Amino acid sequence: MWVDGEERAPRLVLRFAIFTALGLALATAAIVLFVRQESTIHSQRYAVDRTHFATEAVLKPELRPEDLKARPSAKRRRELDRLFEDRVLLEGIREITLYGATGRATYSTAPGAVGRRAPEQHLREALGGAAVSDVHGSRDGTRVLRTYVPVVLGSNRTMGVAAFEQDYAPIAAAGNRSGWLVGGVLEGALLLLFLIFAPVLLRVTSRIRRHIAEVQHVATHDEVTSTLNRQGFRHAVEGKLASRQPATLLLLDLNGFSEINQAFGSDSGDALLAEVAARLRRDLTECELIARLGEDEFGLLLSGSDPADVALVASRAQESLAPPFLVDGIRVAVSAGMGAAVLEKHGTDFTTVLRRATVALSVAKSNGRMDVEIYDPSLEIDDLSRVALVAELRDALDTGQLLVYYQPQADLLTRQVRGVEALLRWQHPTRGLIAAGEFIAVAERSGIAKELRRFVLETSARHWREWESVGLNLELAVNLSAIDMLDVSLPDEIADLLDRYSIPPWNLVLEITERTLSGDERRTRQVADRLHELGVRLAIDDFGTGYSSLSSLRRFPIQLVKLDRSLLADAPGDAAAEAIASGSVEMAHAIGACVVAEGVETREQWTFVYTLGCDIAQGYLVGRP
Repeated sequence: MWVDGEERAPRLVLRFAIFTALGLALATAAIVLFVRQESTIHSQRYAVDRTHFATEAVLKPELRPEDLKARPSAKRRRELDRLFEDRVLLEGIREITLYGATGRATYSTAPGAVGRRAPEQHLREALGGAAVSDVHGSRDGTRVLRTYVPVVLGSNRTMGVAAFEQDYAPIAAAGNRSGWLVGGVLEGALLLLFLIFAPVLLRVTSRIRRHIAEVQHVATHDEVTSTLNRQGFRHAVEGKLASRQPATLLLLDLNGFSEINQAFGSDSGDALLAEVAARLRRDLTECELIARLGEDEFGLLLSGSDPADVALVASRAQESLAPPFLVDGIRVAVSAGMGAAVLEKHGTDFTTVLRRATVALSVAKSNGRMDVEIYDPSLEIDDLSRVALVAELRDALDTGQLLVYYQPQADLLTRQVRGVEALLRWQHPTRGLIAAGEFIAVAERSGIAKELRRFVLETSARHWREWESVGLNLELAVNLSAIDMLDVSLPDEIADLLDRYSIPPWNLVLEITERTLSGDERRTRQVADRLHELGVRLAIDDFGTGYSSLSSLRRFPIQLVKLDRSLLADAPGDAAAEAIASGSVEMAHAIGACVVAEGVETREQWTFVYTLGCDIAQGYLVGRP
């Protein structure tokens, strides 16, 4: 089976963990930088405060106003040298310079600095009473923190500025130590969290993978049959096409499943489909894949493209379905129509291959074939013609191209017309008048047969009402299809028709074929009994063309039997034909049915069917439709 959910499942939890780790790492780096910066600023502020304290506690009591106004004498310089050496040039303070109010250096522990001017901006701010600092490179290439501190002497006046130069390396080192400490703590906490949550993440990842696999299985498999669905089958066929390996797509469509589903209910229908899938899996081991593509349609993928191998698989599929299925305690026979298309030869993409297999399937079902139909381009022309015909039929219903003709039926004893058979005709705009036999099968397969039935019933009932109003009390016969006899709403439709047009139930005859009785007998019997309860009569049409339903005639409320025109084609004059016709009349009378002879075209045939004991004659001798 085609599944790749686990291989292609996104590792959502792993991705979440990775992105979370990256996010936390970036956040940690940002915090480290921030902490280091703040620690550096704090250390720098501490250094500035130290210079301010040195100025207030040490220099202020010892300095004189003249020290800041002009270069001191040699004696005073030696005193200041001892003062700064012993009490100020400590703990990283490398150099001190005194500036007067004019901005000129009057004293410095670095003799070469005397006479230089202080930076204008720093001097102005310091003279204004604020301590100012900046970091810059020194003459020996190291970085220093230079702080300008106001010097207040005498009557609390700022007399000048003391500039302190401190080694910046200890200050930066203090900031780095704090940053790395915080970073280490955060990284350790992150590692601890991962160690704690790793088992949880693994369990969640495993659970998500299982959930994704389950979701993908649901998306690609049919719930009823547990086989692949259309989406899963598409992926499998596309993979086969990509590999360019020879393969054949076989479509299998169950016959009559819709009727079974309607008769027994959807739950029983689903159980039947599940059993069909189980049999196909069990018996068709050479199939690579089995999928349910529609309500009652299965797709099979076979290796190879040999028509003999395809025919063999189709035969085995019919054999697998041959034993009756048990549905609600009732044995139900199931068969299938099959169509096939070869990958690459009949299409290089899934849609084309499937469509052409469907064309072949449609042809097989329309021809009633039990073996497989393999696609051929000529089939598609016929299939397209049928599709076009269905579209034209729908237009014909809407535009009034459909007509109802009536063929009279005469009483053989009184020679009087006693009834008519309603016959559907299509007045085609280009093909002329078309009999129902040329399009009714297409209508049944396309789903518009019910609309045609309603049209014929409604039209003929309206005409019967008009005839009755002028004194013509006729029996009205209308043809029904096998699909109609499986429609449980038909009796209610007939009852409404009889009521609206005031037609006596006995005057309405509903004709069905022998083939109708060989289908879903349980449901057909249910509909037939309800029609009989209404008082309408049922007639077997084309009697004598098949024998599958003869044993069932007594179980259905049949009141008329219409001998098929083929029984009279060679009679009178052919002893075998006469014997068959005579036996059929006796059989019909034996079950209490009235006999209608179809195809009476000559006086000799009239006399012959009268002699046989037939009750009613219908044919060109009596009248054309």
